Amino acid sequence: MVNKETDCIVNLSGGFECLSALWYAKQKQLNPVCLHLYNPNAKGKFAQAELKAAQQQADYFNIDLIVDESTIPQESNRSNYPVLQHQSAVAQLIQGNPSIKFKYIIWGANADDSFRQRLQLRYPFRAMKSGISKQLDLHGLHPREVINCPMNLFPFEWLTKSEVVAIIHRYDSKLLDLVWTCSGEFKDDTPCGECTKCLEWKYARHVARKSQLKQQEGYVRSI
Repeated sequence: MVNKETDCIVNLSGGFECLSALWYAKQKQLNPVCLHLYNPNAKGKFAQAELKAAQQQADYFNIDLIVDESTIPQESNRSNYPVLQHQSAVAQLIQGNPSIKFKYIIWGANADDSFRQRLQLRYPFRAMKSGISKQLDLHGLHPREVINCPMNLFPFEWLTKSEVVAIIHRYDSKLLDLVWTCSGEFKDDTPCGECTKCLEWKYARHVARKSQLKQQEGYVRSI
């Protein structure tokens, strides 16, 4: 759990991007706390699969996983709802541990993610301006709590997903087996292998195995 040595926060969804952020934190010898948003009402059976993957990833690095089951009202057709939910949970974690000086919030977003999403994560107050007060008030928070969050780091924002996969594959290929990406009809915790997310993950790993890493590693932003 959070202790005096904790210096950064990683949102751990069970997917690859979040796992890459955790891997980066450990490579930099930081002491992260992992936060997982568990919402079975919205995600159904996928919520349990994602939670299991996130727990396995945290266990791999011997890190405790904080599971946040709180929710914020989802307004219809709000494309930035996931960002609102993540930033709300992060702000709540920070406010709940005032004695801990968090230095960073590390995100695994890469060049394949939309620029809008990365912008929302980098400038949370601007992204949540229209609804932040209403949603964060449920946790007793003020928008200023979000403004005062630690530095947001995006170490892989200029690399494609395949390039990030290639880098991690070189150092620890077993870690990639812990990723959950399926959004289709899976059975017994086995991804379907046919949905868009499964195919994207297969392609990323295929490209990664053929990638040369010398040039790519030079683009990873250091802390």
